Amino acid sequence: MSNTFDQDFCPACGTILPLPDGSSMIQCLLCRKIQDISVFHGAQSTVHVDFRSTRDERKESDAGDTIEGTMIQRKCPRCGNDEMAFTTRQLRSADEGQTVFYLCPKCSFQEIENS
Repeated sequence: MSNTFDQDFCPACGTILPLPDGSSMIQCLLCRKIQDISVFHGAQSTVHVDFRSTRDERKESDAGDTIEGTMIQRKCPRCGNDEMAFTTRQLRSADEGQTVFYLCPKCSFQEIENS
């Protein structure tokens, strides 16, 4: 077997290798193949996680309050506004559906739906 391989994976079984723990050897957690850590000399790995939303989910209501949630096409039963914001929460046990909260940005009417 060749010593050229992707630095993040075991050359024998292809499993992701664990991070070095300070010793001179690294061992695959699946097949137990031991690799000299010197093959990683100069190699650098980085991880980047981006938690930004693709669009701003905050909107200001007519009353000046900030409305959090995603705007959808749903008619408000109180004022007839065509849009409402919604958020979801898991309030009941895990095997039951989530609770959906709808909020009108115009009149601040709140509607709750158990799905």
